[in-house]
Amino acid sequence: MKIQGNRMVDALYFDLKQVKQLNITIGKQRIGETALDFFSDNIPKIDLVWVIAPEINSELERFHIASQKKLWIGSDLQAIRLASNKLETKKYLKSLGINTPDEITFESLRKKNYTKAVYKPIDGAGTTDTYKIENKKNIISTLNKKRSYFFLEEWIEGTAYSVSLNCRLSDFDVLSISKQYITSNHLGKLFYEGVEPVESKMFKKLRESILPILHLIVSNISGLRGFIGIDFILKKNSQLSIIEINPRLTCSYIGLSKYNKDNTAVKILNSFEIKNLV
Repeated sequence: MKIQGNRMVDALYFDLKQVKQLNITIGKQRIGETALDFFSDNIPKIDLVWVIAPEINSELERFHIASQKKLWIGSDLQAIRLASNKLETKKYLKSLGINTPDEITFESLRKKNYTKAVYKPIDGAGTTDTYKIENKKNIISTLNKKRSYFFLEEWIEGTAYSVSLNCRLSDFDVLSISKQYITSNHLGKLFYEGVEPVESKMFKKLRESILPILHLIVSNISGLRGFIGIDFILKKNSQLSIIEINPRLTCSYIGLSKYNKDNTAVKILNSFEIKNLV
């Protein structure tokens, strides 16, 4: 996770340092100082904030609160809180009629015969502490010992993708669609192995399929702003299943400017009405 975070910082810094009007400070706390302490101490010295932090332990939310109403390049507090709770996000998406994996409980297990499941933290990021559970017996065993801050959802067979958006106040742009590489070990532990942008023909096909879903999501979670990553599965029957919403920079940002032959950071800053950047 730390390596991925550093790579995102490097990619964002590379894009931002191309902009002459910006003076950039990158967080680097002293020994014994937390990242949040460093951030809070430096807030009075800066004009705008672009935080790369996971949802785990409400970290992204705590940075937003500590930003003290400085210009925050990202989603608002309510959108962060919803998207950070993967279980509540799932329930909300289902209420909108969006296809997303079922939560598996003892009650749902009596109604449907789930044979594979995913055990994951409610506030997780990526594949941190995430496991694939095989067969009904192991699913029941996991339910019996499940901790309160984890949940089980059905395993969706198909190919994993992520779509990256730049969300403005009333609209959004699709920045990229990438294939995700996720593996597992003999214990079922899932590992994130990176992403790769899809080729143009596949991009057009997936964009056309997911666009109505994206409009539903963005119009109903109005506080989504800036760079947003949405993970989904393309099933063999060509249906899409939304896995989660990441209200922050994701690994898909890495190499995006080079791939799209523009400066993605500037594009996102422009969406916050920061104009005339060169």
